[in-house]
Amino acid sequence: MKRISTFCLLTLFLSGIAYGQNDITQKDSDSSEDSGWNFIAAPYLLFPGMNGQVAMRGIPVDVDLSAGDIFDNLDFGMMLYFEATNDKWALTFDGLYMNLGRRGETPITGREARVDLKQLAIDVKGMYRLLHWLEAGVGFRVNVIDGSLNVAEGEIILPGNKVSMNQSWFDPLLVTRARTDFNGSNWSLSFLGDIGGFGVGSDFTWQAKPYVGYRFSKLFEMTAAYRWIGIDYETGKGQDNFKYDMTISGPEVGFLFHF
Repeated sequence: MKRISTFCLLTLFLSGIAYGQNDITQKDSDSSEDSGWNFIAAPYLLFPGMNGQVAMRGIPVDVDLSAGDIFDNLDFGMMLYFEATNDKWALTFDGLYMNLGRRGETPITGREARVDLKQLAIDVKGMYRLLHWLEAGVGFRVNVIDGSLNVAEGEIILPGNKVSMNQSWFDPLLVTRARTDFNGSNWSLSFLGDIGGFGVGSDFTWQAKPYVGYRFSKLFEMTAAYRWIGIDYETGKGQDNFKYDMTISGPEVGFLFHF
């Protein structure tokens, strides 16, 4: 499923660029719009589930958490989106922070384990409008993981273990975004996708977010989305091994203020 999703994102990105280049002489329907900058500030709520594996000091733990599990174990969370646009360019910032803990078990010996994670993810993107409904560009994602792992003693002679690690890495991204409204109504339908990592930081990372919005007024808009973020990162060996191979997914509600 991960490979299919990332292939679809890459295909959309490349086809969008090709279409934009073939249609470069087409007059943009928005050319009459104001060429000044407009801004969006948007606090939002993400209700994520997490599925994958975390390893610290070479000790792997399987993680399978629903959104309910995460909110039961969430100590603190903060999410904020900011965007600046004109008739051709869009610059975006997306910050996500979660502090949570959860019990699981080691995949081979089945010992009880507790994982505590503080995760900060910051996305910065720049996109150019190829068509009135399609943008493409580049960006980066910075991930910071501060984790600790407590593994219980085994039934016979396996000792317990407690480890902690802090990792941060940088992932370059290719980005695409498509947007349309419904015959000029207050409703809009959009899709945001990115792929990246390419071994610079993560071996591979990807994101897909379809979302629908309703513009209540010139100032306020509300969006509902479903978001998938995949991260496959590993570094070090033995006692220095750290692995974060995770898919985070769930519904998202955004509160957009235009100015």
